Amino acid sequence: MLNIAKRIIELDANLINKIAAGEVIERPASIVKELIENSLDAGAKSILIEVNEGGKSFIKVTDDGHGIAKDQLIVAVKRHSTSKIDKVEDLFDIRTLGFRGEALASIGSVSYMKIVSRMEDEDVGTVIEVEGGDVRNPKDAAANKGTSIEVHNLFFNVPARKKHLKSMYAEFKHIMNVIVRYALINSDIHFKLIHNDQLVLNVPSTADALANVAAVYGNNIAKKMLAIDFNFFDIDVKGFVGKPELTRADKNYQSIYVNGRYIRNSMITRAVYDGYGTLLFHGRHPVFILDMKINPAKIDVNVHPTKSEIRIEKEDNVYSTIRNAVMAVFKDERLMPDVERIKAKAVETRLSMSEDQDYRRQALLADSVGVGISGKEGFEEDELNKTKDGKLNIRLVGKIHNTYIIAEDKEGMILIDQHAAHERVMYEKFMKQYHDKDIKLQKLIEPIMLELSPTDSLVVKNNLDVFLQLGIEMEEFGKDTFIVRSLPAVLSKQQDKRIIMDMIDELNSGELSKFSKIKEEQIAIASCRAAVKAHDVLEMPQVYRILQDLFKCENPNTCPHGRPVMIRFPLYEIEKKFSRK
Repeated sequence: MLNIAKRIIELDANLINKIAAGEVIERPASIVKELIENSLDAGAKSILIEVNEGGKSFIKVTDDGHGIAKDQLIVAVKRHSTSKIDKVEDLFDIRTLGFRGEALASIGSVSYMKIVSRMEDEDVGTVIEVEGGDVRNPKDAAANKGTSIEVHNLFFNVPARKKHLKSMYAEFKHIMNVIVRYALINSDIHFKLIHNDQLVLNVPSTADALANVAAVYGNNIAKKMLAIDFNFFDIDVKGFVGKPELTRADKNYQSIYVNGRYIRNSMITRAVYDGYGTLLFHGRHPVFILDMKINPAKIDVNVHPTKSEIRIEKEDNVYSTIRNAVMAVFKDERLMPDVERIKAKAVETRLSMSEDQDYRRQALLADSVGVGISGKEGFEEDELNKTKDGKLNIRLVGKIHNTYIIAEDKEGMILIDQHAAHERVMYEKFMKQYHDKDIKLQKLIEPIMLELSPTDSLVVKNNLDVFLQLGIEMEEFGKDTFIVRSLPAVLSKQQDKRIIMDMIDELNSGELSKFSKIKEEQIAIASCRAAVKAHDVLEMPQVYRILQDLFKCENPNTCPHGRPVMIRFPLYEIEKKFSRK
């Protein structure tokens, strides 16, 4: 093939805008983000977002900001037109959310866009229309103070991009996520979202930042949030972090802001986790909202088309600040149980062990599963420590620290983790019922009330059938509130909201239009929540029942997360430790 050089040409403005739109406008949520940022920069105190079909057919953002002057409106829709910078030095002192001047031109190049705006000192507003990059002359129009921007038929002239849009529900979820992020950090602004003519989100303005969190995420989350107000290395950190018990199965409830801009930053996230340290359960993710104020000269926000990533000078200082801020919160907060509670539990343990003396020699005979525990001092002399009918011969001895069960067989001592053992039992029972589509339901005497965030509420509404398949029967009970009427009988004793919240997180992270079943990991988590815990005081009949069920399991050796259920200490090794061998 001949390599023939083509003539170099200058691209026309329309093509340039489409190329820019490919970087800036990924989906309907990208438009909502750019328009909200413009509204915030314009000093708006009220922002109304209206969308249809997940934003694919219609988006409208209306604000009460300072508006755009009549003679500037036609300039505003041109590429690289902005009121926020006018010289190179301004790029290193960005104090606004927008500054590139690409948003309106990019949106107008791939949709039909209509802008109506009026400044406070103008008697009449102005309307301008842009279709596929073609700008029509501005006209006078009736308008309130502020700006209203409509976007219709997104990507009508870019079919390849339109084809790759997700379902209405999936696209709307992205829009919800954008609005929630900005509503969380701007408590003085009233945000309202309407989807397909239904009010979905209404977050009034308030001077109380925690009340604002409650309006977005609900009271159940807000009441478990701890306020941060910290300064270090000239970095101000404000916001909230969740108590250690307030964790989620994913990272959707984590928000980081730098100078009011929502960003993603792995270093800052790592600093938060390190601040929690061992307070976090393995595999769980904290809830936090961090608002950092950093000298604009020390950050570069011009490194990503969507402005979602930034560069920060002296990252080590930022890491130390965030980590120390989180540690300081937990140092001041009383997270440990009272000494009296610890003493009371110790007394309870001693009484329990005393009462257990009569059980320590009892036999555990499980004929159907081949497990036997003898009360004799010795064991049958059969090969491999089995009885004549092939059963394992194990003798229950007792417990230590209300966490580990002690047993013995001919070969030595066995330590069994009571939580891991019960977790395995619960998991296999639930999995069998789930795969057999025969989950036993337990009606709750006191139904569980779930007050959800708008995003989680949307997930539940669209997946009530999925929850029912899992034995969780719930129904709507007012706006963003649901009542759980039934739980799987296997898990009903725990009645822990976190089981359901974890499942919501799992659904939230998937492509819901194609989601047909919950992952086994979620069932493992639910089993973990419902199982007895380390330090729970169990009577010996309860221990007996757990062990009896454990040895019926297909895999009694590990919990659903892969941790060992039991560890054997061979008699030979014990004798070596005591210099008997």
